[in-house]
Amino acid sequence: MSPPPRPSSVEGELPPLSRTGSPTAAEKDILRYYYYIHNGIDTEHVAPMEDSWLEDVLKLVPDHLKQLGDTIDALSDEMREDYLLSVKKAIVDFVLRDPRERDDDKKQDLPPHRAELAVVPKPWNKSYVSATGEIDCNLHVTNPTMLQVLDMWHVSFGKLRLVDIEEFHNREDSMELAIFQNLVMRHIEAAKEKLLKKWFPEVQNIYYQGNRRKQVPSSNNTQQLESFFNCAATLMTGQLQSLALLSVDDYTDLIVQPPTSTRAYEHSGFVIRLVLEGSELKFEPAFSDFEVVLLNVYDVMVKAVSVVPRVETKLYSEWAGNKAKATLKPVILDQILEDKKAMVKELIQRESAGPVEHLKIYDKYNFLVNKQADADVDQFLSEEHTFHDYTKEVEKYRKLVEEIQYNSRKVIRLGMFELHCDELIRGLAKRADNLQSKLLARMSKDHQEANRKLCEEYEAISEKALTTPANTEQLMELKVFISKVENETIFDLEKQLVHARDRLAFLADYASFSPAEMRLNNSTFQWHERMPEIFNEHKQIVMEKRNQYEEGLKLRRERFQEELDGYNKQLEEFQSFGDMTEIPRYLKKSQALHQRLEAAADKIEAFNNEEEAFGWQTSTYPQRMQILNTLTPYLKLYELTVEFNGKYKQWMEGPFHEVEDPDKIEQEVGNYWRSLYKLEKGFGEVANPKKIAGKMKSKVDEFKEHLPLVMAVCNPGLRDRHWEQMAEIVGYPLKPDEDTTLSKMIDMNLEPYLSKFEGISEAASKEYSLEKALEKMVGEWDAVEFNMIPYRETGTNILSSVDDIQMLLDDQIVKTQTMRGSPFIKPFEAEIKDWEHKLLLLQEILDEWLKVQATWLYLEPIFSSPDIMAQMPEEGRRFSTVDKNWRDRKSVV
Repeated sequence: MSPPPRPSSVEGELPPLSRTGSPTAAEKDILRYYYYIHNGIDTEHVAPMEDSWLEDVLKLVPDHLKQLGDTIDALSDEMREDYLLSVKKAIVDFVLRDPRERDDDKKQDLPPHRAELAVVPKPWNKSYVSATGEIDCNLHVTNPTMLQVLDMWHVSFGKLRLVDIEEFHNREDSMELAIFQNLVMRHIEAAKEKLLKKWFPEVQNIYYQGNRRKQVPSSNNTQQLESFFNCAATLMTGQLQSLALLSVDDYTDLIVQPPTSTRAYEHSGFVIRLVLEGSELKFEPAFSDFEVVLLNVYDVMVKAVSVVPRVETKLYSEWAGNKAKATLKPVILDQILEDKKAMVKELIQRESAGPVEHLKIYDKYNFLVNKQADADVDQFLSEEHTFHDYTKEVEKYRKLVEEIQYNSRKVIRLGMFELHCDELIRGLAKRADNLQSKLLARMSKDHQEANRKLCEEYEAISEKALTTPANTEQLMELKVFISKVENETIFDLEKQLVHARDRLAFLADYASFSPAEMRLNNSTFQWHERMPEIFNEHKQIVMEKRNQYEEGLKLRRERFQEELDGYNKQLEEFQSFGDMTEIPRYLKKSQALHQRLEAAADKIEAFNNEEEAFGWQTSTYPQRMQILNTLTPYLKLYELTVEFNGKYKQWMEGPFHEVEDPDKIEQEVGNYWRSLYKLEKGFGEVANPKKIAGKMKSKVDEFKEHLPLVMAVCNPGLRDRHWEQMAEIVGYPLKPDEDTTLSKMIDMNLEPYLSKFEGISEAASKEYSLEKALEKMVGEWDAVEFNMIPYRETGTNILSSVDDIQMLLDDQIVKTQTMRGSPFIKPFEAEIKDWEHKLLLLQEILDEWLKVQATWLYLEPIFSSPDIMAQMPEEGRRFSTVDKNWRDRKSVV
């Protein structure tokens, strides 16, 4: 361990290597030596060169050279650097110098008795010296350094423990598991830090000093040096092992109270909380967490004493020993740890019985835990209930909140655990309070809604009571309404106010109202006080308007009488109307007068209503009915005249194919003739209208003469074949075209052929009815659907609900066969036969379908059974074939 030889170099610089490649061991020592000089000594720890020394040096410099200031400064700096390098070099030399270099040459001064003993014969000396030398070389346990290490451990570190249990003995408050874990880890870390930063450096220093005192074998004797440090490692391992075992025992006694303990508890206890999480109650931390944390401490303690390095690895920077043995390995038997851990596990299991038993106290609140109460309240809110029912529910949950908050123990010591239930209590109370709040919110909402409706009713009454009626009818309606309000409605509203007061008195103790809700509550009760004033104001309005409307009614009755007199004068004019060309104008005037007379009836009715409202005798006005009765014949005459003229023009001059059904024409002509006949008789001595009626009746008679021809040629059943038959009779074509009109037909003088035309027309009518009947039967099938429904789990469908279809089919077959027997079916004989064939084919298909379907429905459940298929394989195979064909056919439908 002596410093390497100092090679001569300029200013202590590293001499250059004289060869290439890897440096030798000596070169490495030189490189390390100069590395220590330049980098191993911090400049802060080296005393700087004193300024007085530099001044003394500069005094020796001649004055003429002192003028070279830059050179003087550079040389001064060089002197300071040389001084600093020299001091660092001296420090390194002092540290690396081996004290044995000087002691080898010293002579040993022996005491007198030893000097005398040295000259006497000693036959045993050789063996003694040999044994002593052997002991000195190989028995390292007696080495003074070992004694110092052992003494230091017992004096300075004998009471060291990985976990300071006294801190836990002195604690008064229970600990959170995380806090306990942090404290224990901090203790272990502090103990490990003390081992590595205090104990191990002290041990290292002892062996370093022993090396200087030549108490440590020389590094040249590798085997002896390794044996020495193995002994040191064994000693230190034993100390660490003792520390670990004592710490394990102390920690176990801290957790599992020994029988000899005089304390009530070895520690202040662990805090465990009972919490409400979702729909279940849980312990937090869980007992498994306690087991994991408490048992993990054992492993951490063992690991903490297993990180101390062997002392030789720090004393010698190039220690070439086994890297796997670079740290001390205290041996703690697994059985010891397992026994300790088993004790802790058994303790946790035993101590957990208390909190688990205490948990049963909260079983009565399971409906809150599993949220059944939420479902009950939601169900309650979805139903119709009275306010009293709501109050009972609110009271129930209010008492439940008080019971949970005030009758439950928040903290209880149960063995090693201090059970905190405050969070659970808050959670349960909050759930019950939320349910109460939900009910109260609904009650408050319903209360505000009821108040709003009550205010709206009062406001509607007030608004209507203070409304100025626009007429007598509104005045009377208003009087009836207010009378009903004063005698009935106001008492119902008072009852609702009583209910509102009771609701408000209850909600004021439990709920808080917003400013808007408070204004609404106040407004509700203010309306009742304002109603008498509103009724008085209403009576004043009614009194003023009654007088006004009575005067107005008198004035309107006088004007209405004047209007009736004017209508009578207009009626007299109709007696002078006799110009046939002015009939449309006469009709407009009569219609206008008739409308005014109808409107007069409404006025009379309104007068009567007002008169009855005022208590007057009702007016009859018989003059209106007299005028209306006199006007009616004139109006009817003009209407018939205009209507018949329009029809006549349409029939005679309109397109032939647009002429109406001849039967209908005959009926309408008859009606016109009879009405005109009655009107002609009714006018009596009134010449002009009677003359108009006579002329129109003559025109109708003239048209009636052509009705037989109209009946024959205007038949809608006439087809080309019929027109051809008629053409053969007259000898020229008769089929109408777009320019043909009824007047042209009449001008052809076809009356001599009417008897033959009538036979053709009658046949056409019969054929036409058969044609329409066939079209109707075909059309009835457009909306018919065959209903297919799934049959069980077979994967196929069956035909269902065919009764109506079969009934329709049977009915049409009978009708078709009847029509075939008609003598007029010949033009449609092919169509009717084809239709009959389709109906009969459909009937046959439907019958066969239903027959096969019934058989399949009977056999399918039988052959679906595996047992039947096994007993009747041949029949089963045949049914499977038929079943496949059946399903294939059904899939096509």
